[in-house]
Amino acid sequence: MSGQSTVNIRSFVPGDLAQVHELFASGLLEFAGEIEDGVRRYIARALKDDLADIPAHYLSHSRGNFWVAEFENSVVGIVGIQPTGEKEEAELRRMSVSSTVRRQGIGRRLLETTEDFCREKGYSRIGLSTVGILQPALAMYRRHGYTTVKEEPYGDPPHQPVTVHYLVKELAG
Repeated sequence: MSGQSTVNIRSFVPGDLAQVHELFASGLLEFAGEIEDGVRRYIARALKDDLADIPAHYLSHSRGNFWVAEFENSVVGIVGIQPTGEKEEAELRRMSVSSTVRRQGIGRRLLETTEDFCREKGYSRIGLSTVGILQPALAMYRRHGYTTVKEEPYGDPPHQPVTVHYLVKELAG
């Protein structure tokens, strides 16, 4: 990939659905390691839940959106914003960047897109959750001002539990 100008970040359209599903699944499976079965169950639930109908879950609310990063007619990054029960807080969901284009600023551009959108919509805080197996994602969030507010184990014995990290970022006006 040569230069960020060739990557287009735009709102999701229904024709993106198959590529969004593939990117979401492959991004998680890449880091699954010994917990692949559990990660596959998580992916299956997500694909039947909010990712089954992105327009209904993300685009139907004026304070939500779902973006794709597109490069050479392929979806190489995704991220969604949903309102939470608190007026001032949005939830960042489903962030993923293809392994073929990582470390080229696409994740940063997706974060900037969500933060600009959230400021425009009157949010003052963005929250998110991610899992410990996604160390590159955790590092990126922390580099961009997200701080951990809680950690908790997730998973059923005898499987080794995964640590869920809850992070927030306060948005400057």
